[in-house]
Amino acid sequence: MNHTGPGSFDVLTDDQLVRYGRDGFLDVTEPLLSRDEIRLARERVDRLFDSWSSLPRRLKGGDADSPPLIARIFWVTAVDQGIARSQLVRTCREIARSVMGVRKVWCRFDSAIYKYPGAGPVNWHQDIALSMTRMRPRSVHFWIPLNDHALDSGCMAYVPGSHQNGMVEHRLVEGSEGVKKVAAPPDGADVISVPLSVGNFSLHTPLTMHCSDSNSGNDIRKALTLEFSAGAWSAARQLGRPLVNALFVHHPAATKER
Repeated sequence: MNHTGPGSFDVLTDDQLVRYGRDGFLDVTEPLLSRDEIRLARERVDRLFDSWSSLPRRLKGGDADSPPLIARIFWVTAVDQGIARSQLVRTCREIARSVMGVRKVWCRFDSAIYKYPGAGPVNWHQDIALSMTRMRPRSVHFWIPLNDHALDSGCMAYVPGSHQNGMVEHRLVEGSEGVKKVAAPPDGADVISVPLSVGNFSLHTPLTMHCSDSNSGNDIRKALTLEFSAGAWSAARQLGRPLVNALFVHHPAATKER
C-alpha cells in the first residue's frame, strides 16, 4: 500500500484504475484482503443465516422460514458491528476512495448473498435499475467471496464497457430466484466470467451489466457485497440503517463485536 496522505492510501495500481474506468469492472486477484478477516466475516454471516427464521422480514426480503436457493440478508453491517468495524470493510472503504478520487465515502448499502447448490442463474441487470433510492452512477460496488467461487458455482460475469451506454431498459420478471428486473446485453457483447478465490474480489459500477450462472457445484457460493458512494455518511441518506438498528435492539440474531 502506498500512503498518499494522513489516514489515506492507494491500494490499486494506476493500471487497475485505468482498466476499471474502461471496462466498468475489475477483478482483483492480488491478496489485498486478509484471509483471516474473510474467515471471521464468513463465520459471523453464517450465524446470521443460521438465525434465518427469526430475522425480520425487511432483512431477508420475505417471510420464508428457511433460506431460498438464492438467499440474501440485507444490511449486515448494521446488524453486526463486528463486520462494520472490521479491517475488511475499512480496506474496501479506502479502495473506494481511491477509485472515486475523493476523501469521504459512505457505505450506502450492503448484503450477504448465499447461492445454494442447484440454484438457477441471476439474469443480466444493472444495479442502478434495481435501486429504490438515488444510487449515484459513480458508486463503487464490491463483490467479496467468503469462500472460493469456481466457474461452476455461479460466479459473477460482466459485459466490459457496458457502463458507457447508460441505464438500459429493464423488464419485470415475476417469480425469479434472482433479480426481479432484467435486461438484455448488447448483441454480440463479450462476456467475461470471473471465478475468484478467498482474498480476491471484484469491483463494478452501478451501470455495468452483470449476471451469474447456475450453481452446479457442490458448495454454497457465499459472498458479501458492499456499495460505497462519495460523501459523508448520513443517517438521513442511508434510509435503511436506522430502521434496521431499531429492529435489532435485543434481537437474538444481532451479533455484538467480540
